[in-house]
Amino acid sequence: MKNLIRIIVFVVIATAFVVSCSGRGEVDNDAQPIADSVIETAPEIIRGKVIEDTVIGHWTIKIAKDSNEIVVGEDYCPTRDSSVFLTLLYDHRVVYSDKEIRTKDIVGSEGEYFMWYGGNVSWVSDSAIYLSFGCFIPASDDGWRKLLQILPDGTCNHIVIEDLMGFNGFYDIDKFMALYFNEKAVGASYKDLKRLFDYYCTKEVAEALSSGTIQIGAEVADFRHAYLTTKIDVTGEPYEWHSFEVVFKPDPNDDNVADTIYMVFDEELDKISRIDTCAIIDTCAVNVVDASDIE
Repeated sequence: MKNLIRIIVFVVIATAFVVSCSGRGEVDNDAQPIADSVIETAPEIIRGKVIEDTVIGHWTIKIAKDSNEIVVGEDYCPTRDSSVFLTLLYDHRVVYSDKEIRTKDIVGSEGEYFMWYGGNVSWVSDSAIYLSFGCFIPASDDGWRKLLQILPDGTCNHIVIEDLMGFNGFYDIDKFMALYFNEKAVGASYKDLKRLFDYYCTKEVAEALSSGTIQIGAEVADFRHAYLTTKIDVTGEPYEWHSFEVVFKPDPNDDNVADTIYMVFDEELDKISRIDTCAIIDTCAVNVVDASDIE
């Protein structure tokens, strides 16, 4: 009788083990489980590669990336598109649970662009988290670089980051301005703004911005509108394309009003080394060259 009981117990345990390993249907051998080191209620398995599993400030973040059913460029460069799966909490309150983000959510459609990269945390503050995405046409540099700004209530805002090949500092200044305006738009704290200044600017410029000696936009500006109307042009003589003019419109009700600032990017320090509200005389020419006109 005791032997019979042992046999029955063994069968039950073995059956439970097989069921627990099989999951729901067939599981890809390359699937990587997201360990419940951060979120106890996270799905047991999210197919694909885990690219974030961390806690930063108020934010608890789990992100995985995997291919989906869309094939882009079937005629010349077949490429399987990807999706990002996002689980996000703010102060332990769920903002998103295993939310799928696809190329169409970034550029508006599927089938032409594919998600080359996506889901990596680009910037975090108490007010928002910024995830980076890059969607391109296969075998080309034609595409979109975007940040997805996510607020604690789940609101998302798309931020386009532009680059101009051959002009060092253009991308950095465009990203700095985009983060600054969008952080101001959601009421970022002095601490978070100071951290932004310290990261992108030299010590002297960061201190001037933090103290208010240098101001980018008045406190009454509509910072979301300022971001949407920002235009960056290259200034200076040839081979000195590290000086930039930044123009933005702070008032959505008056398109005739525009603010202009001048910025210099130090290639060796990899930082913004000068911000001025008047024309820079020493390293930049007074004449402004529209970057769109440069071959």
